[in-house]
Parts: sequence; C-alpha cells; structure tokens
Amino acid sequence: MLRLTALIIVYFLLAIAEIIGTHIEYLPLIFASKPLLMVTLFVWFYLQTKESANNKFRKYLLLSIVFAFGGDTFLMFLPFNEIFFLLGLGSFLIGQLFYVFAFVNSIMTSKRLFNKPMGAMLLIIFLSYYALLMYSLFPYLEDFLVPVLVYGVAVCAMGVSAGWRLNKVSKQSFTLVFVGAMLFVLSDTIIAVNQFLYKGNLLNAQVFIMITYVLAQYLIAKGSVKYLKEV
Repeated sequence: MLRLTALIIVYFLLAIAEIIGTHIEYLPLIFASKPLLMVTLFVWFYLQTKESANNKFRKYLLLSIVFAFGGDTFLMFLPFNEIFFLLGLGSFLIGQLFYVFAFVNSIMTSKRLFNKPMGAMLLIIFLSYYALLMYSLFPYLEDFLVPVLVYGVAVCAMGVSAGWRLNKVSKQSFTLVFVGAMLFVLSDTIIAVNQFLYKGNLLNAQVFIMITYVLAQYLIAKGSVKYLKEV
C-alpha cells in the first residue's frame, strides 16, 4: 500500500514539474518529467489490479495508458515540427478508442438496467457539442480537417460511453471515471482552440491543458480500479 501511495505522489510531483517547465518554457524539465507521467500511472494501475489480470476492461485501460504515453511523447516535439501534432493525435486517438472499448465492456457485462432517457440525452449533448466545436474550428483546420474530425468523434464517444456507465456500475466508479472523461474532453478542447483558433498563443493554455489532462487520467484510472475491485 505504501509503494502504491508513493507512486501517486510521484505522479503528481512529475505533473507539477511538467507544468512548471511548461510555464517557464524550460524544455529540459518538460522532457525529464512528461514521459514519466504515464509510465508511473501505468505501474500504479497495473499493481492495483493484478488480481484482475485476465479482465478485458483492465487490458483496455492499460493499452490506453500506453498510447497516452505515445501521445505525450510525440506532442513534446510539436514546437520543432507540426508532424508531431498528427503523430500525437493518432496515438491519443487509439488511446481514446481503448477507453471506449473498456467503458462499453463494463456496460455490456453489467446486469443492471440501462438508463435510456439519460443515455439519449447525453448522446444529444455530445453530438451538439461536437457539431458546435467543429463548426468553430472548420475555417482554420485546413490540412488537419480529417484528423481533427475523426479525433473529435473518438473523444465524444469516450465521453458518451463513460456517461452510459451510469447505473451500470457503482456510483463511486461512475463519478470518478465520468469526471475524468469530462476533464479529458476539456483538455482536448483547449488544445484544439489554442492550436487552431489562437495559433498557439492562448494565454496559459499549456498549463490548463496539463492540469486537466493529469487529473483526467488519474480519475479515470482510479475509477477503473474501483470498478475492477467490485467485479
């Protein structure tokens, strides 16, 4: 238990170091801390859920963290070449899909009733949000149009599938994962707005991106641990 707590402390210390490095634009600190974020979270989640080694949900979560590591690493090099934006986007896209697979798996394997009205309302909300955001970004996307449209679908699917876990899993697991998913959507929205609408000049954008992202990944992982211990 002590080492698991230590890993989470290290995770947030790395996050603070990365955020400071981003704020003062000190690349050595960013390069030393950012790649270790998902490595630390992966080890923590892996150790927390060893008794569920054969569970599909767990495998999907671990794969999502792996691809998030790839996305983090690629995006560190974005200031040097825009191709790293696409590579990072692609890696995070796969990670989002694994989150969707995991959440859908927890829905399908639960015998509890699905809240259809709430599920439909959530789908409408996310479709409206997606349409509004893509409409706002459309004039600025140019060569990135298709990748951003596809990634937007994946992120919204992740948010919807996280919301559809309502009543299908415990309240604690649902709340942690859903709040984490919403923070992930917020983080990705700030990235898109900063990258395309503000051309990278949105005030303190990178700081807010990392704060929401770090909290999102942790909350999703923590809520997933709760779920696996319940089943």
